[in-house]
Amino acid sequence: MFDKIITISINPALDVTLWTETMDFTEPNKTVREEIYPAGKSINVSRVLSSLGTPSVSLGICGEDNSKLFTALLQKDGVCFDFLTVPGCIRENLTLIIPDGRVLKVNRAGFPVPFDAMKQLKSRIDREMDGYKTVLLVFAGSLPPNITPEAYKSYILSFRREGVFLALDTAFFKVRDIQEICPLIIKPNLLEFRQMCGSDLRTEQSVIKSSKALSPYVEHVLVSLGSKGMTYTGKDCRCKVSTPAVRVKSTIGAGDTALAGFIHGLQQGIAPREAAVYAVAAGSASVMLEGTDIVTPEQVQAQLPLVAVKTIR
Repeated sequence: MFDKIITISINPALDVTLWTETMDFTEPNKTVREEIYPAGKSINVSRVLSSLGTPSVSLGICGEDNSKLFTALLQKDGVCFDFLTVPGCIRENLTLIIPDGRVLKVNRAGFPVPFDAMKQLKSRIDREMDGYKTVLLVFAGSLPPNITPEAYKSYILSFRREGVFLALDTAFFKVRDIQEICPLIIKPNLLEFRQMCGSDLRTEQSVIKSSKALSPYVEHVLVSLGSKGMTYTGKDCRCKVSTPAVRVKSTIGAGDTALAGFIHGLQQGIAPREAAVYAVAAGSASVMLEGTDIVTPEQVQAQLPLVAVKTIR
C-alpha cells in the first residue's frame, strides 16, 4: 500500500522503568530491576513495525547529550533512523512499578527545539520521501515546550501533496484541526477523543457517532477504549473490536502498538476491519509485557483468535 513509511519524532524520550520491592515515603526505596527503552509514540510505532516485519524510517530531533544511548537502543530494536542532534538532553520519563503491580508514570516536558532544527528536519523528511509514489508520514506524540499545536499543524500541512498520507496520534488537536489536516488515520484514546470533540462521549454509540462525523475528513478513525478494546470507523465499516481478558503487566505503549498493528495490517493488504482486529490483538499482546517491551508477531498471532468484532450500524 505504501512505498515508504516514515515516523516523525520531535520530542522523543528514554523510558526509565524501575521495579521496587517497597513503597515507603519515609525511607529510600531500592530498585530490584531497571530497564531503559527508546520511547515516544512515533518511536514506539517504528519499533513495533520493525518487530512485525514492516520497514519504516524514524526521523526526528534529539538532544546530543544522551543521543548515543538513545540511538544504540534504536539499533538494538532494529529501527532504521536518522536523527538530527541539537544541544540539549533527550527527556527521560520515569515509570515506577510498585510491589502491588500499580504503575506511576511521570513524563517530562523535554527541551525547546530550535526553529532552524525544525527546518532542517523538514528537509530531511522531504529528501526521504523523494522518488516514492505513496508515503505514509506518522506524526505521533507530545510537543517540545516551545512548539504550539498551531505551529505543528502548519508544519504537518506543509507535507500535504498527492501521494502523501498522514497518520496522527496526538493529544492536542481539535476537530477543526483534523478537518483541516484531513489525515488518513487518527488513533486517539478515549480521553483524547473526548478532548478533541469537546464532549463527554459516555457511550460507544456516541463515540461511533462522533467518529462517523469525521468520515468526510479521515478515512480511518480508531479510538482506543483501554480494556474494552477499540472502535473502528471507516467509509464502509463501523465496528467495535473487543480485547480478550489478559493479565496486564504494563499499558505503556499499548496504544502505539495498536496503531503500528493497524498500519502493518494495511501494509499487508488486509481489509481495514481486519487490520483493526490485528491492531487490538497487538495492543492486547503489548499489555502482557513488562515496561515498554515490544511485541513479536508470534505474540500477536496468539491473541488474534481471542479478539471479538461486532459490526455497528
